[in-house]
Amino acid sequence: MPELPDSVVETARAITRAIRRGTHQDPEALRERRDTLLARFEYTARVREDDSGPVLVCHPAAWLDDDGVFQPEAMESTAAAVERDLFEPAVEGGWAAIEAHNRELAGEVQDRYGDPHGATATAFAEYMANHHEATIEAASESAVETFLTEYLPRNAWPTQAQKANAETSIRRLFDVAGEPVPLDRDRKR
Repeated sequence: MPELPDSVVETARAITRAIRRGTHQDPEALRERRDTLLARFEYTARVREDDSGPVLVCHPAAWLDDDGVFQPEAMESTAAAVERDLFEPAVEGGWAAIEAHNRELAGEVQDRYGDPHGATATAFAEYMANHHEATIEAASESAVETFLTEYLPRNAWPTQAQKANAETSIRRLFDVAGEPVPLDRDRKR
């Protein structure tokens, strides 16, 4: 069984949080996307409710029988399972406040620089809110790189101008936010 990469776990976590928020128009499509992603690695997922909140548990599909019932004798080691909390962010106002904040910054980029920078800033704002439940200012170098190399080309249907200017657009967004660009900030360490 292949090892479950962190990026897959974080994507499954983001999808699960979106499902639980109940704001997506097709939660079943999200669930299928998560299940298909995990199945590539022979994993499946469930949510366990703890006293401190919900937890996503990704574990080998081999631990279940054909009816989806857990089979303790199939579990060789608990080390194969991966858990991530699904707690709400510690931002006052939660996801809605994060989304509004990010949208406001993207709007400022649109006002100052127009397209393609505004469109890319909007896509990044949505990516940070929906996939990381974080403000733009909290983005890490890894989050920016994933956006530029994976999310933007696959999910935002960028124009040629957006593709050619994507990093410049991100730099302008962080300039508007008054923060150093994570690509520069994290390389200085």
